[in-house]
Amino acid sequence: MPREGDGGKTGRLDEEEYNQVRGDYDEAFTLALHKDVRRGIVAERVRPDGRQLTEIRPLSSEVGFSPRAHGSSLFTRGVTQGMNIVTLAPLSYSQLEIDTMEITDGERRYMHHYNAPGYTVGEVKRMGSPGRREIGHGYLAERALLPVLPTEEDFPYAIRSVTEIMSQNGSTSMAATCSSCLALMDAGVPISGSSEWELRWV
Repeated sequence: MPREGDGGKTGRLDEEEYNQVRGDYDEAFTLALHKDVRRGIVAERVRPDGRQLTEIRPLSSEVGFSPRAHGSSLFTRGVTQGMNIVTLAPLSYSQLEIDTMEITDGERRYMHHYNAPGYTVGEVKRMGSPGRREIGHGYLAERALLPVLPTEEDFPYAIRSVTEIMSQNGSTSMAATCSSCLALMDAGVPISGSSEWELRWV
């Protein structure tokens, strides 16, 4: 039906008119969404997923589900889930430090690789080589575990840890670190101070 005083136009915007105001609509929707989420947290003390402010996400873990790998684990925290596979090899398989964020001429015997495909967040995107986020998250988890790994003298093996994020709703770097720690222990890698370290993460 035509709107009163609009010169006979209908109540719908044509494509050109919509494109002119689309940014305003998007901004208004985002602002309203943020206000509603904030009101729920501050006034009703309930998170968007229904949890209370003092309630953590459900935690679960499983190890040893892959009999062909040296170590395997599945770590779940809420919707975020990380699967980790650990394989061991002679020290000659150590990798040159060419894909880290630091300039060095050395080698590393512990390598943590992180993958988070688009399907983990419901997106359809090309499967390609790791991007900056994947490299950064893998290196973050790698550096978090280096202090608790045994020395080459105590454990003369190269270690490769691969985290595959299966689904995510935040904290994937933490899931990568925890799943890697579990898989390393499943592979027989002696982790120093593991109980105290795990409590800090949980």
